Amino acid sequence: MLQPLVVGLGRSGSGLHVRTLARLAGRTGSTDDPLVVLPVVGCDPRASRPRVPATPEVTVAGTLDEALEYVDPATAVAHVCTPPPLRYALVEELAGHGFRRMILEKPSAGSLDELDALVRLRDEAGLRLMTVAHWNASRLAGRLRRLVRGGGLGRLRRITVDQHKPRFLRSLTTDGHRSALDVEIPHSLALALDLAGPAELRTAHCWDLRCEDRELPRMGGAHVELEHRSGVVTLLRSDLGAAVRQRSVVCEFDGGTATGHFPLGEDDDHAQLVIHPAEPAGRMNPPDSGGPWTGRHVFRDDALTGFMTGAYRDFLSEPVLLPAPVRPGPVDTADFALACATARLLCAAREATTAAPAGRS
Repeated sequence: MLQPLVVGLGRSGSGLHVRTLARLAGRTGSTDDPLVVLPVVGCDPRASRPRVPATPEVTVAGTLDEALEYVDPATAVAHVCTPPPLRYALVEELAGHGFRRMILEKPSAGSLDELDALVRLRDEAGLRLMTVAHWNASRLAGRLRRLVRGGGLGRLRRITVDQHKPRFLRSLTTDGHRSALDVEIPHSLALALDLAGPAELRTAHCWDLRCEDRELPRMGGAHVELEHRSGVVTLLRSDLGAAVRQRSVVCEFDGGTATGHFPLGEDDDHAQLVIHPAEPAGRMNPPDSGGPWTGRHVFRDDALTGFMTGAYRDFLSEPVLLPAPVRPGPVDTADFALACATARLLCAAREATTAAPAGRS
């Protein structure tokens, strides 16, 4: 079993990582495959006081040095949940303390220079890094993946992802993100690269968030358009001033359309998939043996717990890497390569939106 250290107790650290880890420990603790040992140790270098209460499942420390008194880096997983501009410095500090297993909140780095430095540090220190990509670990993404690769609806032509939600309060009271590109787009970008392969940036733009007498540049939302080497075109849309919530992905094929809806919040963990083939259902080639795939399908899909489960199992099944002078061969893995490709495209999108003036949507 591995003990979690969560550094950064904002929305992602306390609201997502800590809760998910406590849930995962409860689910696997009484089985033959325990993954997480409690308590989860948490600290927030930016907060003047703890943001979460201490419980039997969570030990809250005031500083990172204090948190190190409760965990052994050799048997721990560090969850890096600080804002993107602070991420690399924290990874470097944790590596200096002996941590080798780390889960990074998305995106992996705040700039191309930081990303390149992160890759070098990973290789030199023998780090096992995983970036949160729970959409890719979801059951919905798995079904879409099988549709794409199984060919039942023909060739994939276009992906459109909509991630809309009202985010006024958090945007007005926190400063962890520099633009809307850092909020929701990383989830959909990683999913698009997973489904359709490598891509280049076509266009990207952001607009301002306006509320009464306040205005936040580039925090109102973002549009990103990609062109994949496979010929697929992807449009990612995120409106952070929307009146309603939406998390959907539409995959258009030669032979039909698949529309997926991710769970909208913590109050319900069910996803939906609606498949409309252009040809009669009997002529489809189902992507698995689970019966007919036409129509509407509803199923449980706790994606973040699924991601954490997979990450901890990977950490336990693979040894920590040796430092570069000792370790033979390359260390790249598919998940880290995808995280790097996602981060590089995000950096290109940031550069494109910074060069152009922000404005209204």
